[in-house]
Amino acid sequence: MDTDQQQDDEDERLAGEFLLGAEAILKYLISLGVLPADATVEDVYYLRRSKRWPIGSTAGDDGGKLIAIKRRLGRHAQKIASG
Repeated sequence: MDTDQQQDDEDERLAGEFLLGAEAILKYLISLGVLPADATVEDVYYLRRSKRWPIGSTAGDDGGKLIAIKRRLGRHAQKIASG
């Protein structure tokens, strides 16, 4: 495999790790069992405001879209679950 193809594969893998928007983060947290199935995007915004979850924003604290990385959310959820 050439270097360009390896880089493209790595870029695709990393792109699959990012969640952009409260709705995408909500669906992922529900799939992990962190939030109940009837949770709303407001719950995700609350997690962001609490600053205890690895959820960022594309514009810092001044609006923008929420952004998160699946791997970091999963590790954080495991850490909380293990106490």
